[in-house]
Order: sequence, then structure tokens, then C-alpha cells
Amino acid sequence: MGKHAAIISGEIKRAQAEWAELGKTHDVLFWGNRTRDQLIADLPKLAAQKKYDAIAFMPGGGWQGAVDQELLGAFEGHGLRYINGMGAGYDHVDLDWVTNKLGAYFINNPGAVSHPTATTTTILILECIRWTSQMEGRTRRGEWKFGLGLSPDPRDVVVGIIGLGTIGKIVRDQIQGFGTKVVYTQRHKLPESDEKGATFLPFDELIATADVISLLTPLTPETFHLIGEKEIAKMKKGVMIVNTSRGKGVIVCSKSALCLRATTVLDEHALVAALQSGHVDRVGLDVYENEPYPHPYLLTTEKATVFPHNGSGTQRVIRDGELEILGNIRTWLETGTAPNAVNSPAA
Repeated sequence: MGKHAAIISGEIKRAQAEWAELGKTHDVLFWGNRTRDQLIADLPKLAAQKKYDAIAFMPGGGWQGAVDQELLGAFEGHGLRYINGMGAGYDHVDLDWVTNKLGAYFINNPGAVSHPTATTTTILILECIRWTSQMEGRTRRGEWKFGLGLSPDPRDVVVGIIGLGTIGKIVRDQIQGFGTKVVYTQRHKLPESDEKGATFLPFDELIATADVISLLTPLTPETFHLIGEKEIAKMKKGVMIVNTSRGKGVIVCSKSALCLRATTVLDEHALVAALQSGHVDRVGLDVYENEPYPHPYLLTTEKATVFPHNGSGTQRVIRDGELEILGNIRTWLETGTAPNAVNSPAA
């Protein structure tokens, strides 16, 4: 496709040499860290100077916030065709505007964060099954194991995964190593060769039969509060729930300028009520409705194992993310193909 121009927003921390190679064959502006306010102020100046084909936001940089007209409106009609975000989620993206007005691809990066997020999910599943928060609390208080009782055994537990995508498949493989049976649900049943021992169930059947329910679906207007009071009531008494999918974010409505903020696929208030009533036995969470402020009950009960939305926070993830974005943008600049695109703008 010849030589193109790209803006790289955010610091490159781990793969500087690899990114420097891209600058030898393409016009790349390594722009360093910017806050959202700085981006909104300065991006129009760049758009006025020349035509940029692509922009990428690096995992080591500042959070750019919603990807919308406020952020990138200056590039509308100026040829920007490629936006690479950080991480796997894209609930913060106004896909309607990006696709139909800006005419750009939005590319996410599911690969880099998938393994650490999956491992965090598996840890939380095992913590729920084996009551680890309760055991640790008793040990620290000097109560030892008197009156603790016996936890379930992973070999006797059915884990239901809602969303057997990249992360869900890793969780499936990891948890099956403990002898756990896995069922899953999503829009479409996978070919048997891709299920690898997991069994497909319709949504209502899965939530009614699984002992542990793991939420691994993207956050969209359709999945907002996918699990709420009505769905929890259909679950078996003593069910355990793990949520590592999406925390506080922004859903950009496709037909409205309004956004729904501080959202998850799990209704936190309904969850707390079910924990208090005993219908839900235990929960493992890495994401919350109002981050960084989980519901106070979740911070005090030993029925909850709570992590600070750091499921992908490993030393390796920054370099993996930088290299994944590099591979994506190089492919786009050199072939016009947009790997991992979540939308399809008109040509």
C-alpha cells in the first residue's frame, strides 16, 4: 500500500526496537503520553497538518477514554481509516460513529490480555469452590478450621462459561485440568472440534444447572445486566458466580448520543441481595459497577473474593500488547487488512 502516516499515542515501554523498525518504512509519529483532554486539544492540530491513515493507543499510555466524535472528530473526512485500541474490550467505542461517519476500522487486542485474564478467572473459580477467602480469614483471626465444614471438590462441580471466546477457551482448558466439567453458552454453538470437551447449553438451561457461572462475554447494550435478579432466581440455590468480563465502562448507544456509564454484565445490587439471602453461595470478582468502589457488602463478607480489576496485570502483558498492536498496524499499513477488527466500515 506504499508509505502511510500513523499516530502512536502513549509510551512504548517494552518493544522499542521492534516499533522503531516500523518507523523506517512508514511515516510514524511517536507522540508519547497524552491525557484525554490533551488529546482532544491537540489531535485537531495534527489533523490540520496532514493526512493520517491510522492511530494506535498503546497499553503503556494514558487512558484515552471514549473513542468517539469528541476525541477523533477532527479526522472525519480526512482519511483516517484505522484505530487500534488497547485491550480486548470495546464498550467504550462509539462504533456507529466510527463505522458510518468516520469510516474507520476499530481494532482491539484480545491476545495479549487473554491468558492473564483467563488465569485470574480460573483462580477465582477455584477460590469460590474451595472457600479460600473464608479459610484465610479464619486462619488470620486464629479461628483455625473449627466449624468450617467441607467445601465442594472441583471434580464434582459443573462450571458454566457464558462466552466461550478467546479467554473462555483458555479458562475451559485450565479448569478441565482439575477434573471439572465445563458447559458453555453463547450465540452460536461451536463446532465439536473446537469445544474440546465443553458441552453447549442454551442460556436458560446453563444458568439453571451450573454450580459455578463464569461471565466472559463482552459488554454491549445487549449484555448490560445480562445477569440480574430474574436470572439469579433461575439459578440453583448455592450457585457461585465469577465475573471477570467488564467493569465500569461506557456503552455508546448506536442510535443515541447518550451513554450508559458505570456498568457491568452483572447487576451488583441483585448479586448482593442474593448473597445476603443465601441463594448465591460465593462470588469471585475482578470488576465492579462503580470502580474503584465495590458495594460495601462485598468488602466485608467472606463469601466474596475481590480483586482490584487487575486480572491482566502481569509483567508480560505490556510487551505482548505492544507487539500485538505492532503486528496489527503493520498488517493494515502494508496490506489494507485490519486484523481483529470489530466492525466493517464501507470501503
